[in-house]
Amino acid sequence: MANYCSFSTDISGAPEKLAELYKRLGEDGRIGYDDYNKIFDEAAPEGFEWGTKWVEYSVSYDEGHDWMSITGDTAWYPASGLWQRISEKYETSVETTYSEPGGDFAGRDEWENGEKTFSEETTYNEHLYYNDNEYFWDNITNDCADLELDEVIDGLGELYEKMSDNEKQRLAEIHEREN
Repeated sequence: MANYCSFSTDISGAPEKLAELYKRLGEDGRIGYDDYNKIFDEAAPEGFEWGTKWVEYSVSYDEGHDWMSITGDTAWYPASGLWQRISEKYETSVETTYSEPGGDFAGRDEWENGEKTFSEETTYNEHLYYNDNEYFWDNITNDCADLELDEVIDGLGELYEKMSDNEKQRLAEIHEREN
């Protein structure tokens, strides 16, 4: 059974290119290695890697618009190869964020016409800390209920050193309250 890697991908480009991509993807679906032809109308190049085994997704797109959003899950890792190829073949800008708590990683990648223009990967907790701080503290509260304070701090790794004194105090208070 795969660890699910959640993603949110925004694609922008010429409305006719996005309409073609939407026609091939549909509103919801699941694609894998064998579906390359369905999306790109050609055989997969030798050695092409999606980055993952499959992608389950939902598409948000209104005909005639110059953007679409795709959200869903992949198996184990982000679908970086797929997004890069979509960016290249459909001449689009693609920005994807992903997170996989079981593997303790998260990140963001961007492509412009197939060229990677940005890439960042962090720990899952660091991703939450910077992108969904409320959920970060909810997770910390859960950890504090199950672990010793030193174990929680060790689990945060370098992120703990980046936290303000007030945040470190908050962590200690949460741990005390939960125990």
